[in-house]
Amino acid sequence: MFGGIGQIGLVVLGIMVLSNIMSGGIDLQSTLLMLPGLVLALTVHEYSHARASDRLGDPTPEQQGRLTLNPLAHMDPVGTICLLFGGFGWGRPVEINPSYYRNPARDSAIVSAAGPISNFILAFIMFLISALLIIFGDVTQSVTQIILTIVSSAAYMNIGLGLFNLLPFPPLDGSKILRYFLKGKALEFMFTLERYSMIIIIALFISKLPSKILGPLVDWVSTGMIYAVSWIIGLFM
Repeated sequence: MFGGIGQIGLVVLGIMVLSNIMSGGIDLQSTLLMLPGLVLALTVHEYSHARASDRLGDPTPEQQGRLTLNPLAHMDPVGTICLLFGGFGWGRPVEINPSYYRNPARDSAIVSAAGPISNFILAFIMFLISALLIIFGDVTQSVTQIILTIVSSAAYMNIGLGLFNLLPFPPLDGSKILRYFLKGKALEFMFTLERYSMIIIIALFISKLPSKILGPLVDWVSTGMIYAVSWIIGLFM
């Protein structure tokens, strides 16, 4: 997702996360149930960036050991804590070298889009697993209920992460995708805006704008996926 936080940024983020915890905005049980889905979402997201860049001819991700689904290669400790306790966060950014691409502008946009797309695909798979658990599992058993909660949380986590990264604000993936379609002064403005990435992220957190924008979108996307899963399962039953 994004990096380059800096020491001052870390202090500010730490204060905001601590404030959120002290205000009672954290449910420890829910947080623990979200953790597996969070790790999976961030890992697949960053791995997809790395794999896409590798397929487009860039050896950098492989050289840095990012062509793996091992979470340790992709998790950023601070970003993970912020996502768990602060409502937003990030994985360890995948470094790329666009000079290896045949079409640097287009291929950079493709690499940026690979992360969110992978989250949507993973969310659909999680909804499918949830449906199969409900149909073939014993939902009266506490173990099944816990697994169902974890899988369902993973589905919504992936949708939220994918949509959040598509927001057109630097340093999110959406801004890098948007850059491909911009020209002249609009493109220059986007590059200028990227210098203030940390300020933008903090402003988004304080304003709670992402949750206001993404809440309805998450509901809409999840409803569509659930409907699609139900339709697919109906073809075989």
